[in-house]
Amino acid sequence: MTISFSKSNLMTGIAFAVLFGGVIVTLRLATGGYGGPASIPECNSNTTRDMLQDAFKNSPQAALGLKLLKVGDMVVVGKDLLDENEKVRHRVCVADVFTNLGRKPVYFNMSWADAQKSQVYLEAPMLPF
Repeated sequence: MTISFSKSNLMTGIAFAVLFGGVIVTLRLATGGYGGPASIPECNSNTTRDMLQDAFKNSPQAALGLKLLKVGDMVVVGKDLLDENEKVRHRVCVADVFTNLGRKPVYFNMSWADAQKSQVYLEAPMLPF
């Protein structure tokens, strides 16, 4: 018995693997002491840098040999999304990242992980390595 795939099914499968195979969702919770952080951290803060480094260390790509050498400049991308109280509820950032596979911009976002706004969630949807 042989299994056959049509060319379109094969291409769809490859496209799916490319799009979703590299996806990482990293939950790094930043807590700011007793009451949690007062706000979503700035893109270039030490907290954000630590969260992004943790995301790399815990990514599937790291298990395959990707090594983070340095996180360079980090800046906000676009405008922050605000809640009804004009506080940041979602922030998108880009970091200049240096690895053993080269230097690339890495986009990531931060938002609240819970309704009480006591934990920040960092998500790096796809690493470009």
